[in-house]
Amino acid sequence: MAIWLTLMGVSFLGFIVGLIMLFAQSQRKIGIFIVTGASILIIISIVGVFISFANYNKLQEQVASYSSDSKTGKTKSEGIEIYNVNWHNNADGMDKKISTVAVEKKVVHATMEDKDMPGTLTIAIEIKNNTKDELLTYPLQGELTTINGQQLAADIILSDIIDGKMKPGATIKGRIVFPLDKLDKVSDIQWFQFSWSTYNKDKLIKSDTGRLHLKK
Repeated sequence: MAIWLTLMGVSFLGFIVGLIMLFAQSQRKIGIFIVTGASILIIISIVGVFISFANYNKLQEQVASYSSDSKTGKTKSEGIEIYNVNWHNNADGMDKKISTVAVEKKVVHATMEDKDMPGTLTIAIEIKNNTKDELLTYPLQGELTTINGQQLAADIILSDIIDGKMKPGATIKGRIVFPLDKLDKVSDIQWFQFSWSTYNKDKLIKSDTGRLHLKK
């Protein structure tokens, strides 16, 4: 686009010079030639600017479309495995369950790191407050460790669970999504360990699944 704008500027200056020369009897013919040529170049440069602008907009739309697709999970999946874990723990006055775990190789946009990653590990979790107190539980702020040494944080945007306050008898459940920054194939993830914090008034309660092996 810069080339066309430069050509337009030069052509416009030539057009002005040609107009000035039209007022001089001895240079009128040259002036007519310059004005005609400059007018043609101005028209060509205007067309070039419009074409360049259209191509630029098309490129921007393609970039935006890719970014949007990766953020919303619309990129193509290269493989997925869903494992029945059925982990259950009722310590500390909470009934905690992880029913299934999904490992998928698909490009997703990790909002915390603001970059694309090659896959995800998603856990389906359920927590019930069996105490007589209001609890504050934060599985979305928990840490997940995998076999290849990755220590992962959940992606709040991709996940659909709402943590925080839990009144007595209340239950929260949903999916927690962990983007994986290293994943060659789905079978690379053979186990994971997940831990998170809960507060009962001023008391810190640490929940930990231990190693959970993923087997079909």
